[in-house]
Amino acid sequence: MVKRKGKWKNNEAKEETWLFFQGVDLDAKEKIARELAKLVFGSQTSFVSIALSSFSSTRADSTEDFRNKRSRDEQSCSYIERFAEAVSSNPHRVFLVEDIEQADYCSQMGIKRAIERGKITNSNGDHVGLSDAIIILSCESFNSRSRACSPPIKQKSDGLEEKGAEVEEISPCVSLDLNICIDDDSMEDQSIDDIGLLESVDRRIIFKIQEL
Repeated sequence: MVKRKGKWKNNEAKEETWLFFQGVDLDAKEKIARELAKLVFGSQTSFVSIALSSFSSTRADSTEDFRNKRSRDEQSCSYIERFAEAVSSNPHRVFLVEDIEQADYCSQMGIKRAIERGKITNSNGDHVGLSDAIIILSCESFNSRSRACSPPIKQKSDGLEEKGAEVEEISPCVSLDLNICIDDDSMEDQSIDDIGLLESVDRRIIFKIQEL
């Protein structure tokens, strides 16, 4: 058994599996995820896809007004809550969590804490165990920038074409100062790699479309 990474549960055996799929071949990613569901859980129906794009077509790096930004933040919240609810309903499945690079900073940190603790917090504040779930985080490019969490109003907080895939060693992440103000401009420049998701997952797989 693999020991859990992180400082919360060093002595606890790790049941769930975290994978990171990077690349633009969405069909290949989903096909492999469904095959994993069939092999591990006995059926391709033991598969659920959760994507931020299902809530909004807005890209994370687009320019928009405050109203649209607030709407995207709410959608990102719904995105992480939907994942928690799906796990709560049945953790014995493959979860393809797409558009991870478009989620805001708080949502990405929530995912990272779930990796470290083996639990995810739902909208009621309850901690839901991941059990033997296989969670696949998916993005096109890990260099995409995440959005900062929206601060409270008038308040600041201190403090393969055709399945051709190759596995890469996960590179060290850049340290992150969590005491930074949440509406500081530098927060907008944090990437998935800065947050440390890449080094937290069990395996990273890159999908490359072969040129004919």
